[in-house]
Amino acid sequence: MERFIVDQSEFVEQAERWIFNKIQQVLEASQRCHLMLAGGATPLPVYQRLAARKELPWSRINLYFGDERCVPVNTPESNYFSVMHSLFPDGDRPEGMNVYRMCGEEDPDKAARAYELVLPQRIDILLLGVGDDGHTASIFPGSVALDEEERRVIPAIATKSPLQRLTITPPVIQGASHLLVMVQGEEKADAVRSALVNHDVPAALALGGDWLMDNRAARSLPEDQRLGY
Repeated sequence: MERFIVDQSEFVEQAERWIFNKIQQVLEASQRCHLMLAGGATPLPVYQRLAARKELPWSRINLYFGDERCVPVNTPESNYFSVMHSLFPDGDRPEGMNVYRMCGEEDPDKAARAYELVLPQRIDILLLGVGDDGHTASIFPGSVALDEEERRVIPAIATKSPLQRLTITPPVIQGASHLLVMVQGEEKADAVRSALVNHDVPAALALGGDWLMDNRAARSLPEDQRLGY
């Protein structure tokens, strides 16, 4: 695990570079890359920058989602909608690229079980964010998902609207080959400390991965843990 702390102005560039380099690394050893994306606002500019990479072989990339809100798919609250709009705003998806979305508008348990069937045995690259309450994916403090050891995708209840969600579980997070947690903003600082120092929030499930934080999100970390990129 590595922790990278960067200036706010460098965050998007550094996150995109990490993802691009890992994709290249995976594709050097495998025909396809299984990339699982995070929702929320933080990664959207990162995805926009990634999509601008003309040399990226999208035809060899399978896209998955770590969580979804149970809302109609054509609304901005949908992770699928916001992520795909950031990656391909004109709707022109690259030929050969496979996108596997969580069907949040369907019955939650049915949708979760269906998504388990399409997941590969191991995610090559998993991207996660952190909420100001320390949640990651849609695993919120107190969630039954924290103790899940067998199911890989389950329905979940959030502490903020929309309440009904779908989420991956700890086995998916801890089984990923490469994991990046992206955190921006002063409002996330306490959650970052809780995850990395106290280990008492759901985001601590991702301790085995790399963490990229801007200096505002990292401001509450002890000095000896504030390493620059």
